[in-house]
Amino acid sequence: MSVELTTDRLRLRTWQHGDFEPLAAFLMDSALARYRGGAKSSRDEAWDFMCAQLGQWDLRGYGVFAITDRQTGDVFGYSGLWHPLEWDEPELSYSLFGAAHGNGYATEAATRVRQWAAHDLGLSPLFSMIHPDNTPSIKVAERLGAAREGELPHAGEMFNTYRHPDLLGAAAA
Repeated sequence: MSVELTTDRLRLRTWQHGDFEPLAAFLMDSALARYRGGAKSSRDEAWDFMCAQLGQWDLRGYGVFAITDRQTGDVFGYSGLWHPLEWDEPELSYSLFGAAHGNGYATEAATRVRQWAAHDLGLSPLFSMIHPDNTPSIKVAERLGAAREGELPHAGEMFNTYRHPDLLGAAAA
């Protein structure tokens, strides 16, 4: 399945083989991975992560996009719908590689993914799972209008859940 979304600055697309090196560097960076359950310990684990992202598209009909710069094509993060087996619903996820932080990319990408999920897939309202110490990610969720809803265990820790506005209910009102 091939879906591509765009914004003024970004192209969100499925993962490509050439995205592996920047993704692996990000996933194996312990400072950047501290709020995602910890760093991957090997390139093999990073490869498995990338393959899982791609597999969601075939198994669920949606998944997580690579975030790229529309001008350069450089990949610098991801955003999309992550739906592990044991979860009842998909999570609106977003994460940026180190140098991309502070430019509004996560908010821009997540906004576009949320619109797509609601209007093309009928999935709304979505939730995001955020480590309680991840202040930048909490700020993104709040900019998107999400409110803290509860907690969910993940990777041996408790994460806060944030519920996003219902874009379908808002459209019907």
